[in-house]
Amino acid sequence: MAELVAKLNEMMANEWACVRTLRRAESVCDDPGQLEVIKRVRKDCSVSCVSLANIIRGLGGRPTDVPSARFSLKLVDESLADCLDLAQSAQEHIVAEIDLVIDEPEMKPWRDPLALVRELHVVDTRWLKSAIVS
Repeated sequence: MAELVAKLNEMMANEWACVRTLRRAESVCDDPGQLEVIKRVRKDCSVSCVSLANIIRGLGGRPTDVPSARFSLKLVDESLADCLDLAQSAQEHIVAEIDLVIDEPEMKPWRDPLALVRELHVVDTRWLKSAIVS
């Protein structure tokens, strides 16, 4: 169980890194349409953080926000495209990680909320791709 909680905490750290990256993207975005997409995706990521924290608590663990080394990097001259690409990569990684744990027996009571987090990321990844193209 501890290993599963650690994995979920890692996902939550990636989730918070995605939120921070999208905040940076908001600050450099000057297109109103792109900005709305970024805000929507950021809010979904925040909701997913809460969902993951609840799942961790439900498994008897303690949610922690240890910064994600992989997705917390900030480039010196970070562009909007860099931010969106990093956020999209984080989301794709979270989806892949959810796929690895969702069928674990301990996850049975938490499959629906975890599946919702996964689905939000799948949809949000498409939104981010559209924002990068714009």
